[in-house]
Amino acid sequence: MKAVEIANNITADTSIIAHGDGDGTIAAAVLKKEGVNGGVTVTQPFLLHKLPFLAELKKPTIVVDIAVDNREPEKTIEWARKNAHNIVAWIDHHKGGEELAEILGDKFIYNPEAPSCPALMAEVGFDVPAEWLAAANACDAPTKFAPTNLSERYNKAFKVALVALQAGDRSAVAEVQNAFIEELVSGVESELLTAQAAKYEALNAATDAAVANIKPLVGDVGYVDIPEGQASVDVTQVMLRGYKRGFSTVVISTVSAEDKTPLVLIGTNSETDLVKLFGLNGGNTSRIVLYGDKANVGLVRDTFAAALRKDS
Repeated sequence: MKAVEIANNITADTSIIAHGDGDGTIAAAVLKKEGVNGGVTVTQPFLLHKLPFLAELKKPTIVVDIAVDNREPEKTIEWARKNAHNIVAWIDHHKGGEELAEILGDKFIYNPEAPSCPALMAEVGFDVPAEWLAAANACDAPTKFAPTNLSERYNKAFKVALVALQAGDRSAVAEVQNAFIEELVSGVESELLTAQAAKYEALNAATDAAVANIKPLVGDVGYVDIPEGQASVDVTQVMLRGYKRGFSTVVISTVSAEDKTPLVLIGTNSETDLVKLFGLNGGNTSRIVLYGDKANVGLVRDTFAAALRKDS
């Protein structure tokens, strides 16, 4: 399915479901610019089946940048199957979408080699402004694409909003996401986004401290623990600055801002496919999050050690 075919299927009430990171929100803005005006819901893959107003779609919907949930992939598949009749198109670039293609046919626009969702949208004919495309690529593939003013503006405000979420402000993240989409579509800078981005310096100082604490885990894999109660950090920058210190991969142990459960975040600047290495069902091959029993630094160390022995 190409952009022109999707455009022909857009009705007055067609809505958007988008991932909440930089490239997901930019993808939503691309659709709004194309005339999709039935509303935008910004969410996460693991919430599709949990939120009552999303569990069963009531109107035509375009889904962008939503991957198959790594924790419960069957829930995403079940949701897609149940709502297929109301899905106009599903556009995604994360690894692990093959089963969605079986359910949705040509309504599933998929290329796991695309650096971002807007990049894939441009491939199939959507009008994606060059500034938006560069920012989306920088947001989702920061080791391959240099940051832009636009990507930095969103990421700083978004990271500050995540800190507010940890402090109990559950609306902060959605406010930033929606303000960014509106800013892109209207061309008018959001005062809220500007104010949030201006608060980033304190977060940046804590990030530098975390980077200084990265220690070798195994080989050139580095590790840092960021326990609950410690100053919040920009985990993307911890990884990027860790690479500059000489680590090919950075492992971060922390807790979820939402439910305080343990998490292990892993980013790599190498050719290692983290999705494949850790036996996940899909996602970004250069950055993953491990939950539950898999959120164990000892197991992570052993997995990398085994991979190193295999390569030697």
